[in-house]
Amino acid sequence: MTERAARYLYLARRGEALADESGLSERGRRQAVLLGRRLAGRPLSVVHHGPPARAAQTARLVCEQLDGVPAQVSEPAGDYVPYVPSRAELPSD
Repeated sequence: MTERAARYLYLARRGEALADESGLSERGRRQAVLLGRRLAGRPLSVVHHGPPARAAQTARLVCEQLDGVPAQVSEPAGDYVPYVPSRAELPSD
């Protein structure tokens, strides 16, 4: 039997945004830095983030606390309005 290395997935929301959501507030930047410090020393290979600027800014600040871990944009991680089916699309029960 071959032994597999453990894999972990850490999920985090972006830091607190400015009122106009154009980027992170000072508090949001601090949150991102603290998250990066908390993850330092973990065996991370990449930080995936959504396309919005505030998500990219969070990932950049997190990665600055990590040793050589790159940030990579991931389209599926974007901010999307959930699809809500119409009544006709739902099962009758």
